[in-house]
Amino acid sequence: MKLHTITTLLATLTLSTATLAEGVKEVLMGVDIQPKSLVLHVASGGCTSKSDFKIDIRKDKNAQHPLQVTIFRQVPDYCEAHIPNGIKLYYDRASLGLSGDIEFTLTNAIGTTSPHY
Repeated sequence: MKLHTITTLLATLTLSTATLAEGVKEVLMGVDIQPKSLVLHVASGGCTSKSDFKIDIRKDKNAQHPLQVTIFRQVPDYCEAHIPNGIKLYYDRASLGLSGDIEFTLTNAIGTTSPHY
């Protein structure tokens, strides 16, 4: 019985580590598309920074469809500051490949259900 419990625990930890490396799809508080910037409004406990996120941009198989953009949080924010309005992270659109007149689909949910809210 103990061996089964230890094996299950190890499998869970391995899966959790793999998920963390890949990141968790972030529930955004909002997004603003400016001429040169993509501004993400995210929940924070006080220890959130741009380096905690990965922006995945994929071209749809059908070239007529817009790009698909997904924001992943790779580093959880376990701090406990009360920041009810979250923070804004600014990304250069050109460096993301989203400059000029372009359409893209954001695959993240928008709301206040982030565990960091």
